[in-house]
Amino acid sequence: MDEPLLWAGTFACALGAATGLAPPLGRRARFAALAAAVLLAPVLVIADAWDSARIADLREQPALLVAGALAATAAIAALAWAFRRRPGWLAPALVAAMPFRVPIDLGGGDANLLLPLYAVIAGGLAAAAIGAGRDRRPAAEPADRGPWLGAVGWALAGIVVLYALQAAYADDLTAALQGVAFFLTPFAALYALLADARWDRPALRAVVWVLVAEGLAFLLVGLVEYGARELLWNDKVISGNEAHTYFRVNSLFWDPNILGRYLAVTMTVLAAVVAYSDRAREVRAAAAAFGLLAVLLLITFSQTSTLALLAALLVLAATRWGLARAAAGAAATALALAAAVALIAGGGLSGETTSGRAGLIDGGVEIARDHPLAGVGSGGFAAEFTARYYEGEGFAAESHTEPVTVAAEQGAVGLFAYAALLAVTVGGLLSAAGLELRGRARGPALAATLLAVYALMVVHSLGYAAFLTDPITWSVLAIAAALSPAPRPGRGSG
Repeated sequence: MDEPLLWAGTFACALGAATGLAPPLGRRARFAALAAAVLLAPVLVIADAWDSARIADLREQPALLVAGALAATAAIAALAWAFRRRPGWLAPALVAAMPFRVPIDLGGGDANLLLPLYAVIAGGLAAAAIGAGRDRRPAAEPADRGPWLGAVGWALAGIVVLYALQAAYADDLTAALQGVAFFLTPFAALYALLADARWDRPALRAVVWVLVAEGLAFLLVGLVEYGARELLWNDKVISGNEAHTYFRVNSLFWDPNILGRYLAVTMTVLAAVVAYSDRAREVRAAAAAFGLLAVLLLITFSQTSTLALLAALLVLAATRWGLARAAAGAAATALALAAAVALIAGGGLSGETTSGRAGLIDGGVEIARDHPLAGVGSGGFAAEFTARYYEGEGFAAESHTEPVTVAAEQGAVGLFAYAALLAVTVGGLLSAAGLELRGRARGPALAATLLAVYALMVVHSLGYAAFLTDPITWSVLAIAAALSPAPRPGRGSG
């Protein structure tokens, strides 16, 4: 297919996703737009790879294609039926599916896709679309959420549309097309589904149980890997383990750093249970689970994840006990983690794992300096970096620092949108948590937890990018969008 037509389809897909994020629209209009975008996304991917050998092989097996389509339709219909009968199942199912990626050959190499999550999103979207047609509930008024939280959907919609627009002048559209199809579009639907969910105590408890159960499963696999000194997959990490004095595990994940990110998120939620729960049994169980997952985090040797966890704990402690005690606790935790890492790694970790990223940052800054206003086009970092600095097989060209990626690909225009998104989302989370420089937060424990997890994602994206291409970011903002701002003193705070 001609690239201009592919770009038009990509923009239409992004526009549908952005429409689904617009707060003033009714549920029927939002979910109809999201359904259209989600249906268009795989069509674009297939059209882009139409001439590849893999797609050619599939075209020669129409019976297999029809069988696969029927199986997928049946699975989505079954999920939609289940979610219509038990709406409370949707949020835990979405959270449960988030970590798992399946390697798929798209014709240009393997891609690790969130197929289980896509299936649950499709089922939830079908259930929501049916419900929107029957229930006809009005959309929540943005004013009910305060000026910051009410603007979160608009900020995300602007990011999605801008990304697709700036793909028009990228040298190769494929990366941006896949970014829209595999991440921005399905995650916009994820956002709408979670923002539409009922976040009562049973729902939150179910999500915590899902996070803990999966974390302990990852721990079991990781300990087996560490004991056997053998990984399930990822040749790059396997080769790295052979060259280093330490051994990194990735459990059921492809990348140890993404495993570390999920562990840090779960540990932050557990820390919130310890900080806010008034039930001694819950506190003890959460503390024990936190300690067990900390073992797995240490043997991932993900420095980015450890630093992000420290940031999250600092924010959580500040909301619960004030900034002074939070700073003291964070310092003590940092020293303990540094000592543990030094003990396990033999002091050889830091330089070996950060030198490559420093080169990516320097190169990305140079690309941004040469294209200051609009960048090289959405998704164009890897191709531009490789063209300038290619050094041979195994050469890393994917950016690991979100602001540098945005600056190189989208220039000052993209950086402005990125900064606006951070301002709106952080402002919204702060208003929901009621955090001030002095004293404790006045908002609910959920708002404080979301603020801490969001801080974790921002910090982690500085060392491993994948900010809006991770479903956790969208999930945090979706739940926050359903909250109300914390009351101000003298205005209903009692």
